[in-house]
Amino acid sequence: MFIDRLFEGYRGTELVIAHANMHAIVQSLTKRIAFVLSNDRRLGGSVEGSEKIIPHDETITPLFLKGFKELTPFPLQTLPEFIICDVDQHIEPYYIDVAEAYGLPADVCSRCAAETGVAIDDAFPLIGKAMLSTNMPCNASEATSMFQRRRIGMPDFAVTLAMQHNEKEALPYSRQVLEDAIAFVEQEYGVKYDWNEFFKYAKLMNEQNTIELEKWDFFKTPYSALTGIAETLYRLYSWQSVNGQDPYFNKVDRKVIKIMRKAYERRYDPFNGTIRHRAFLWGPSAVYYTDFPTWCANCWGINIVLNMDSTMGFNMIDTEDPVKAMDDLTRFTEKACMRHHAVGGWDNVNAVWDWAREFNCDMVLMNDNIACKGMLGVHSIMEEQARDLGFHFIFVEHDLQDSRTVSRQDMRNCVNNYMSVVLGETPLDPTLVEFDDSDAY
Repeated sequence: MFIDRLFEGYRGTELVIAHANMHAIVQSLTKRIAFVLSNDRRLGGSVEGSEKIIPHDETITPLFLKGFKELTPFPLQTLPEFIICDVDQHIEPYYIDVAEAYGLPADVCSRCAAETGVAIDDAFPLIGKAMLSTNMPCNASEATSMFQRRRIGMPDFAVTLAMQHNEKEALPYSRQVLEDAIAFVEQEYGVKYDWNEFFKYAKLMNEQNTIELEKWDFFKTPYSALTGIAETLYRLYSWQSVNGQDPYFNKVDRKVIKIMRKAYERRYDPFNGTIRHRAFLWGPSAVYYTDFPTWCANCWGINIVLNMDSTMGFNMIDTEDPVKAMDDLTRFTEKACMRHHAVGGWDNVNAVWDWAREFNCDMVLMNDNIACKGMLGVHSIMEEQARDLGFHFIFVEHDLQDSRTVSRQDMRNCVNNYMSVVLGETPLDPTLVEFDDSDAY
């Protein structure tokens, strides 16, 4: 049902690609769910098996941990906190309420509130001997890590990378933090880091990024058969969660890029030629409305050609020299999910206009997380710049993981009002302008 909802209106080549990408995610998640359930000590998992896992914050890139041949890095929050909201908008509010009942203010980022609620509810899997927390992507996440550390009660190392990572002084600092994290794991788990083992997975990640950059060349044209949520969700998962660890994703990338090349040669027109606007989607999306880009295309002919999270670290990593590799890995890690765009300094936020221009977009949709204190201050500045630069610009309000505050229909109305009132356009399908999906998954 979830997959069908994501790809409503998809036909032909774009549907083939969408299902290839989604199959990769589903098979990966299925294996991960089985893996963590079988090793969770709360559910009877063996201590021996569990202690070969390195639990880490989901916004830490796991690639740098692949130098530990005997161990398996595992993102702690992804399954019990993040993925569930993608699939069912009604699950996350329970954990948010748990956190607020414990005393957490109600106006904090709902992602951080949900993670805190999962910790207080003792719903995180109990795996590993020690864990890696982080300050990524923001200071609210850093506070969340503190709650988790106290509740889970394992030795912890905080991977606190430089916030203003564009500054030249940031690289040596962040590099040292990653080196210290590796040393922490070596000490806690009694294993040694193997650079040759790391290089194997770095090569897979380099191939993923090489193919991704070629995809971008097609995204800049009207003839890309990879569109909307099929692009967004796949890149987010394959970069942040897989991160070069699974050769199957490389296989899927090779297959998809071949299809995209052929589609471009025959000038494939996605959504049966109904596209009116090309949009860049900026800012963390509402996780409870994963199929929002699909609705935009079907209702108003807005093709979201690229998403902010798709622009995560795309630099190549040296696969021969550990010294050069460590510098490359640090730059790569600094540009993790949300990290480079929302909290990496004003230049990174303001880069949206360059991205939109490069991908030949006439429109920018700005996800407006109403509880994000860091981004609330730039609202009027972004609107002024959009007007000066000639972009159609829509702030789409949402509450990230709490669908009760801003509903899906409220989000759609942000687009409906702009398209009908400001642009004077009529919808492609009037039945999609307003409908009640408040009780839907």
